Amino acid sequence: MTIPNISRRAFLRTTGLVAGTTALAACAVPGAAPAGGDTMASEPKTIEFVSGWGSAVEPFREIAQLDSFKALAGEDTEFNVRPVGLEDLAAALAAGDTPDGGSNIDYPGLWARGIVIDCNDYVNGSDIIDPSGVLEPVWNAAVYGSNLIGVPSVEGFMWYGMNYNAKHVEEVGLDVDDLPLTWEAVMEWHVELSKFDEGGNVIRMGFDPVDAMAAEPDFISHSFGHAWWNDEEQTFHFDHELMALGIETQAEFFRHIGPDNFAGLRSVEGQGRWGGSYYAEVQSIIMDGYWHCGETVSEKPELAPFNRSAWPPVPAFREGAKIQATGAHMIQIFKEANNPDGMFNFAEIMHTNEPMNIIFDSVGWIMGVKSFISTIDPDTYPGLRFYLESVDEVTDWIIGRRCPIHWYMYTQVNELREQVYRDFMTAEEAVAEMQKRAEAEWEAQGLS
Repeated sequence: MTIPNISRRAFLRTTGLVAGTTALAACAVPGAAPAGGDTMASEPKTIEFVSGWGSAVEPFREIAQLDSFKALAGEDTEFNVRPVGLEDLAAALAAGDTPDGGSNIDYPGLWARGIVIDCNDYVNGSDIIDPSGVLEPVWNAAVYGSNLIGVPSVEGFMWYGMNYNAKHVEEVGLDVDDLPLTWEAVMEWHVELSKFDEGGNVIRMGFDPVDAMAAEPDFISHSFGHAWWNDEEQTFHFDHELMALGIETQAEFFRHIGPDNFAGLRSVEGQGRWGGSYYAEVQSIIMDGYWHCGETVSEKPELAPFNRSAWPPVPAFREGAKIQATGAHMIQIFKEANNPDGMFNFAEIMHTNEPMNIIFDSVGWIMGVKSFISTIDPDTYPGLRFYLESVDEVTDWIIGRRCPIHWYMYTQVNELREQVYRDFMTAEEAVAEMQKRAEAEWEAQGLS
């Protein structure tokens, strides 16, 4: 998985607060989808689609060539897809260069700013999409109030799991069949698995507590039994003792390695990206979603047989809790789209088995359609069985990334967490500052 990152300037671009955003100024409060049936389906059409995943571009193109899709969108429909980062998308929207739709973009942020449509009317009129056939928390991830801010599709399943390199585990004499379940136990493994040269330079770290999904504010908050964002009240709760305890716990992993050691290891080409250090085998443990299993096969097939997956850690005072998160990636349709019907057709076809198999076979991603999940061999990718079987054992669920300024705060939390593990501020000071920054940004974005 790639991870979006967005600066405050990018946020301002999408809210019309930076010069040159005339096109967005016309975007009013989100309303109903355009009425279907009035488009000229017989005329040649183009669908312009943007993807936050570069790795999914080719599978998307393959899906657009399926007869089933052409039957929906029209034989002569041209489908154009390109990878895009959030900064680039914000700039394109500000310049009036609006695509028809996108995925792996800032879903709640775009909705809150009135840039994408409510898809309820489209879904209600579909003979293909059955919301009851989708795992409930996956579908609900796209529901804000009475609105459907996008069509859950492409990918949406279990987000949390600790993945271990069994070679490293066995090399230091630990038991790969008895994986740790608390932060305290993971810390012990981190110490055993980390390796240093004679000069004290790290050559392997046990666990990077902010790689992949571990960096998410939702994760550390949920692990410690807290919620930094109240979706119903639209309020922030960073400044809390449990949040501070979680940040301090993560900081201890850095301190064992050494902040500069950590920075040096991650600065090596390829090792600073999502999962890069794990694939390079200079990191023994990664906290990531189910997709890690298939992506490891793609990224480093010789490592994949040694991947083992287990529950993410909780503090000892919560021992026994089995936490999990999910959410939907979705296809959002822009208000200024030239071909919203065609974009919805693409979202529709993603709910059928042939496209879901193309995605699963190419990048290992699962869309939470119950009938499709039932067809998956849990041993297709090493470690996948844990995620498939975890659905019925979860004690504490969360639907992640609900806050409209999630990605902004993701960046702020990571910045302030570094201040903690470098001992420039305490964890209590950091969470208080997170609270201040969140409230100030909320106000600056006109979301209060």
